[in-house]
Amino acid sequence: MFFRYIYKQDIWNNALYDKVENISLGDVISYNQDKRALYDRWQQVGDQAEFKSISLTTTTPMSSRFVQTENTLSFESINVGYEITQKPWLNRAGLSALRFTAYTGEIFRFSTIRRERGIDYPYARSFSLGINANFK
Repeated sequence: MFFRYIYKQDIWNNALYDKVENISLGDVISYNQDKRALYDRWQQVGDQAEFKSISLTTTTPMSSRFVQTENTLSFESINVGYEITQKPWLNRAGLSALRFTAYTGEIFRFSTIRRERGIDYPYARSFSLGINANFK
């Protein structure tokens, strides 16, 4: 099993800067954009919002507002196997050993930062199964 953690790492969140705060109306129409670009921004008088209105076309300068502290725990992968040896039926099949393996990756990820990873922030999960036969 392989776990990974990140504790109190400051990172620049480019998705917030380019695809939320400084997104243009043309980009919203033409590209698959972060949903925060439409829903988490200022829309009417009295709103307490993290991002400016989409109608404001001036570029927001870079600032520490887009630096976020990341705390992450992820279960990266697990690899398990089982080996069969010294069984009478293996001998009859002309085998000295038979091994079964299974692997999966990107099992879960918890983070204090939402990064752009495609639609609804998916992570690619992979699965593989293997059989290894040792012949006599």
